[in-house]
Amino acid sequence: VSSPSDLILWRPPQYGNLTKEFLPDIDITTVENTHVVPNDPELEARERALVRKLDMRIVPTLTFIYICQRLDNSNIGNAKVAGLQTDLGLSNSQYSWCISIYTLGVIAMQIPSNMLLERSRPSRYLPALIALWSIVSAMTCLVKDYKSLLLVRFFLGITEAGFWPGAVFILSTFYKPREIAMRNSIFYCGNWLSGALGGALAGSIITGMEGKGGLPGWRWLFILEGCITFVVAFFAIWLLPDYPGTTTWLTEEERDLAVRRLGQGKPKEKFSFSGLKAAVTDYKIWVFIIIFMAIQTGGQLNYFMPTIIQNIGFTGSMTQYMTIPIYVFAAILSLIVSVLSDRQQLRSPYVAFCMALAVIGYIFQISTDNKALLFFSLFLCGGGVWASLGVSLAWLGDCVPGPRDKKAIGFALLNMISQLSNFYGPQLYTNPPKYLVANIVILVYMSLGVLLCFGLRLLLKRANRQLDDKYGVPMTEKKQVIPDDRDVGDVAPETGVNKNFRYLL
Repeated sequence: VSSPSDLILWRPPQYGNLTKEFLPDIDITTVENTHVVPNDPELEARERALVRKLDMRIVPTLTFIYICQRLDNSNIGNAKVAGLQTDLGLSNSQYSWCISIYTLGVIAMQIPSNMLLERSRPSRYLPALIALWSIVSAMTCLVKDYKSLLLVRFFLGITEAGFWPGAVFILSTFYKPREIAMRNSIFYCGNWLSGALGGALAGSIITGMEGKGGLPGWRWLFILEGCITFVVAFFAIWLLPDYPGTTTWLTEEERDLAVRRLGQGKPKEKFSFSGLKAAVTDYKIWVFIIIFMAIQTGGQLNYFMPTIIQNIGFTGSMTQYMTIPIYVFAAILSLIVSVLSDRQQLRSPYVAFCMALAVIGYIFQISTDNKALLFFSLFLCGGGVWASLGVSLAWLGDCVPGPRDKKAIGFALLNMISQLSNFYGPQLYTNPPKYLVANIVILVYMSLGVLLCFGLRLLLKRANRQLDDKYGVPMTEKKQVIPDDRDVGDVAPETGVNKNFRYLL
């Protein structure tokens, strides 16, 4: 070490106190009880190269799969306006139940799926799920009545249940808190891109395949999109990772670095229910469940947007195409918000801002009949709801940093309970064209979410002070890689990761 500027200060207690004889040129009062680690430019360069490699492989693969998953789930909305409801003789209430029944399948499999994922190989487990749901989705073309559509949608929920929480969990095991919000938002862009692509793709398939083989265009929509997803499942086996310490397409040095840079110890080898207990008793997860239920309730707009746009005055294929700019706006807003959140290492203001934007949009939905303003409000509603997801998921990962089994179950618990909003949400949209009940409920829910963001911020600020009092103020840089395995073991029981970790606010 040539000068004080070359030092990174860090205070794991096992190293004891430093004395003046070790640091003759530095004021000892500034480094007492610290461990001094030289800054290693080579190590930082290796880390940057590793992150680039992860970004080139993990994020695009998960995002593309998510696009396929959302297409296979939400194409029922496009099929509805293309004749599904009329051909099957469904009432508005029956159509809503066909959307809601999907949620029961999702709820049933959320926690079991992530518990299996955490103890299996994601590169094998997730592709198996993808193949299963693609088959179920394609089989929707065979439905003849209300009961058969209910059955198919229920099994679609079961087979799709594990992918979303599994993908978010996988991202959280590879990326640091300062990196995760942008990656989550890019991943969740799959939702909005599926909405934009879904409208264009549905319009092309329904128009181009109408009457082919004696089938209406909406049946071909399920067949072709299901087949595309099945092919994706085959390639996912080679593209998806396992875990930082076991991914085969990383070198041994890269695997070691991937583990150490997150400051996490190696996971337990034996299966245990301790992660379930730890997740269920963590108040932070329950706060996020309420926030996420508000977001998910607002997200029901995804299923009814073509109908709302149709009620505004657009007809035919233009109904599908006019959904595209709304999803594009949501994607751009999400990326901007997540980049700012990562750079400033702030979460609560950005989640609250997006949810407040949605509140304004739903006020317009309730209070005006002006068609131009109603269409504009869809940008605020959709953009505010969907843009809040990426940062809120990153914030959950920040608030539940470890251990790995607790984090896996925490994400699953969040998605399982918040899926209740997908069950009751469609039942709110039963009084077109204003959908007044749905808009009022979502308005209240999103307002509550804004308040909870700032309430959680205060609780986390207090938790950070308690960690400081117990372990001392952390003196590591955010970019620092933990240099050896003994420091990885220096874990705080309160957080499940290194004692230098502090919650992001």
